[in-house]
Formats: sequence, structure tokens, C-alpha cells
Amino acid sequence: MLIKGIEFKSGNKPVICVPVMGNDIDEIIEKAQNAIGTKCPMIEWRIDCFSDYLELDKVRQVLDKLAGLCNNTVLLATLRTVGQGGNAEIGSDKLGEYYTRLAGMHAADLIDVEFFELDKPGQVIKNIHEMGGKVITSHHDFAETPEVSTMAMIYEEMLKGHADIVKLAVTPKDMTDVLNLLHVTNDFSVDYPETPAVAMSMGKLGVISRMCGEAYGSCITFGALGESSAPGQVEVDDLAQVLNIIHQNYV
Repeated sequence: MLIKGIEFKSGNKPVICVPVMGNDIDEIIEKAQNAIGTKCPMIEWRIDCFSDYLELDKVRQVLDKLAGLCNNTVLLATLRTVGQGGNAEIGSDKLGEYYTRLAGMHAADLIDVEFFELDKPGQVIKNIHEMGGKVITSHHDFAETPEVSTMAMIYEEMLKGHADIVKLAVTPKDMTDVLNLLHVTNDFSVDYPETPAVAMSMGKLGVISRMCGEAYGSCITFGALGESSAPGQVEVDDLAQVLNIIHQNYV
């Protein structure tokens, strides 16, 4: 999948995405400008950190400003709910409507859809596609790393929803958990190369998963620029250096 000349493909060097979090519009724009200034190819606006995230007219104002800055930068819009480790308190019925309204703004290049927080995720994804939007379906487990069969099922269920990219983030208790995630993601990428995957094992134990995505099929990695949106994110400059070293010696 190609967006603004940037290719999202399992097996490629992962695209670095920088989360942008802020309470008000001035803070959000300043942080976005800083991220874009570092030439990061992708930013993620964490809408749930915005004090007025439920005021969609104000959300549109921010998205329009961000879109104006992101001429050559991919813009991902994410409303992370409490159940998935974020701040947004919104029911599943309203959540689907929220995603559809975001797509109707025609500002974000990608919309994060929390697949298992919706009653009919496939219909919501279809609605977004009909508006010309693209979707990353996501699932986060902050308690554990599920069994290999369960993680494979999670990927396959998201695949059935016809998302453009599927994302799974889990919490390891030991290195076997980290390796299991890499193993499942690699298998998915081999079996379904047309659907790019994103995978990360969170926390310090899983840092390696944020760096070696090219080897096991994860097409995006999230890096920190002064602040992180999830445990284990690496500073952007360090992350870029490691990705380049792996890429130069892997291909």
C-alpha cells in the first residue's frame, strides 16, 4: 500500500511513526511541527489526549491544520479508548459513528479502528472505505501475551474485516512471549502478504520487536520524540539508526 509515496509493506524497512499528544490545539500543532521537522515519515495524532476529543467540530479544526502540515507526511488519526490503554470514554455504538465522522472529514490518511471494541467492525471499515479512507485495525493487550493460537486468531479476525493494515500490541512476561509474537506475525505476513501487519511487544522486554520488524514482517514502528504513547518506545534518532543498520545488512 502506497500513501504519499511511502510504501507500507511487510518485509520492508518499517516506517517510523511519531505519536503526537497534546491537551490543546496549540500544543498539538507545535508537537506535530517538531515531529515533521525531524523528517519522520508518519505521525499519529492521539485524539484522546485532546481535551475536546468529543467535540467533533473542534477535532475537525485540528485535523485540518495537521493535514495542512502533512504534505509529505502520513497522518494517522487515533482515538484510543480506555479499554485499549487510552483516555477516551465512549461506548461501542458511539465509537463506530465517531470513526465514520472522522473519515468524513477527509483529512487523515489512516484511521485507527479498535476492532474488538466494536459490535460490527466490518461494517464500520466498509463505511470508511466508501468515504475514501484507509484503516489500521488494532488490538492492544496490556495484561499479557496471548497464546500463539489466540494471536493468530486475532490477526485473522481483523483480516476478515478487510482492513488495509492490521496491528497487534501485547505485553510480554518473558522473552518467549516476545518470540511468539514475532513468530505469529511472520507467519501472517507470509500467508497474507497483501495485508501489511504491525506488531509490537510492549515494555523494555519487548524493545527488540520495535527494531527488527523488517525481519518478521512488521511494517510500522512507533518512536518517541521526547514523550512516548506506549511502554518501550525508543527515541526516534536511535530507532532510525538501528533500522538503517538492519536494513543495510538484511537486504
